Amino acid sequence: MSQIAGAGINQIISSWWGQGSIEDQRLSGVVPAAQAANLSVAVHIEDYSGRTPQSVASDIAYLKAKWGITDFYIWDSQQYSAAEWAPYIKPITGVTIFATGDPGQMQTGAFDAFAAAAGFQGVYTYEVYDEQGSDFGPVCAEAHSYGLLCSPSVGPGFIDARANNDSRYRSRQNGAVYDSLWSGALNANPDTISITSYNEWHEGTQIEPATPMCIPGYCYKNYDGAWGESGTAASYAYLNRTAQWVALYRNGL
Repeated sequence: MSQIAGAGINQIISSWWGQGSIEDQRLSGVVPAAQAANLSVAVHIEDYSGRTPQSVASDIAYLKAKWGITDFYIWDSQQYSAAEWAPYIKPITGVTIFATGDPGQMQTGAFDAFAAAAGFQGVYTYEVYDEQGSDFGPVCAEAHSYGLLCSPSVGPGFIDARANNDSRYRSRQNGAVYDSLWSGALNANPDTISITSYNEWHEGTQIEPATPMCIPGYCYKNYDGAWGESGTAASYAYLNRTAQWVALYRNGL
């Protein structure tokens, strides 16, 4: 948590898989640790087994009452139609709920019309596999035209070999991808910016300090080469770069 806060980030978004899940149980450690580092906590409600609009509304009420969480990100929001979401999402007050969908659709008014009709307050892009920095301007412009908040998601790269055993891969290009997405996000007039991710190692989107390690069938790499760094300096390269981008964002540059 101290590393995250040290990079200027002010909130963590915890992956969450339903009431009673291991991720739910871990909030008892996550929330106090985040608060001790002056970080707020949001929840990314995943597509857990049996998830419905009604269950999501119940989850939000539960998490708000138990932990005081008021920011929610709903993965695969288009799993249900706006008409199915609206009766459960629209009555909720005192929270901010972000929706995400297919990256190609998020630049169109159709997605934002869906999100607004469903009762969501904002949209976030999440995916970093094939997003370009230039995509964020249209995404946020469309969102704002529907009165929605916009949270473009930046990330360093992507590799899907461990998560889904497929070949989708986006090279980090020694930090160039991260810079490009940050630059595009800052130019998109965002309401907030999310990062995919701090420690999602199985999809290769982590910015957490890294050292090389191999396990049976797979080797994790460090960040040697990122912005010309090597060794220990490279291990912290993405957190250090994040701090620079966050400072620019906060200064309105």
